[in-house]
Amino acid sequence: MTKPVNMRLREDLVEAAKLAAETDGITLTAFAAKAIEEKLLRREFEEHARMVNAAEAADPGRLVRKSRAVRDGLATWKAERRAGGPV
Repeated sequence: MTKPVNMRLREDLVEAAKLAAETDGITLTAFAAKAIEEKLLRREFEEHARMVNAAEAADPGRLVRKSRAVRDGLATWKAERRAGGPV
């Protein structure tokens, strides 16, 4: 579902966005939506990175142990599949 948005932007910004959209072969609306989505995704990744850093600071080594457990479990699963074991 879409919602109309009415906003005023600096003329030079609009012209630069039009040029970029044209270069990408998309409409100005699609370009603006893509830019907003990218900004929101970047913010989400930054928040996730802060959470990972906080978790690591609270319990150094926990993420390493967890990563090793996942890696070892995956290696075991792959070895069992190659050997014709459980899938």
